[in-house]
Amino acid sequence: MIFNKPGRITDDIYMLGPTGVPIFLLNCNSPVIFDAGFSFLGNKYAKDIKNVLGVREPEHLFLTHAHYDHCGSASVLKSHFPGLKVTSSEKAKDILNRPNAIKLMTTLSKEAERFAAKGSKKRQSAKPFEPVVIDRTIKGNDIIELEKGLSIQVIETPGHTRDHISYYIPEKKILIAGEAAGIPDSTGYIVTDCLVGYDMYVDSVEKLAQLEIEMLCLGHDFVYTGADAGKYIKRAVESCGKFLHLAKTCLEDEQGHMESVMNRIKQIEYDSKEGIKQSESAYMINLKARLNAVQNHLNNNTHQN
Repeated sequence: MIFNKPGRITDDIYMLGPTGVPIFLLNCNSPVIFDAGFSFLGNKYAKDIKNVLGVREPEHLFLTHAHYDHCGSASVLKSHFPGLKVTSSEKAKDILNRPNAIKLMTTLSKEAERFAAKGSKKRQSAKPFEPVVIDRTIKGNDIIELEKGLSIQVIETPGHTRDHISYYIPEKKILIAGEAAGIPDSTGYIVTDCLVGYDMYVDSVEKLAQLEIEMLCLGHDFVYTGADAGKYIKRAVESCGKFLHLAKTCLEDEQGHMESVMNRIKQIEYDSKEGIKQSESAYMINLKARLNAVQNHLNNNTHQN
């Protein structure tokens, strides 16, 4: 099955907040949150968590990576749930201590809030972006025991970012993939979001494809269960090659003129997409990074040959 509405999925996993920027809640003896969405949605996420847990509080927050739309409300959630322990990779912790990174995330968060408010009559009780203190760092192959018969396996999945981590719950065959396996839209198109490295991104997707998955929770919009989870991962691997071909063709046709290449791909991936989507400026920043990653891949292969 394919879920694109907030609420309970299966096996005590909940997708909370807007589906475009969701967080995930594992309702167990020591409740766990995965990712933290936008800062201005922090109170919304907290309300949704309280609606599920009642008087209980989440004990853990695991971040996939230090992007403003995945760690944004961590500090807000910690203010609602003082006992919450925030966990990330060492690289993510380092990013969240960099003044230039905080400045950029603050700017992008404000822009996302303005973008989300367009055409909406409801005004969010917004919180500005604030960096969160990381309580614990983890690395690939770490196993976190939540309770008897329930654990989280840490998988390093760089490519979207260098600090990206995915989380696998083997007892339930649940994968929290963040953006390591691409971003699908309603048409089925999967954005290969290789911001820092094409080859490492492909390696990460292929690594995830080796797992036995009954539920796949993505960083934006969709959750796949059953056979649809496996089908999606297979398509995510295939989409890498398709994006490489598209980018290579556009770069050749436009003789490497980056602005022309970006406009061509934007027409396919962004302009034709209906409904809620990220701001255009954020999309263009990411697209340029993706194309740079492809160019580096092509240049490296040329030199090797």
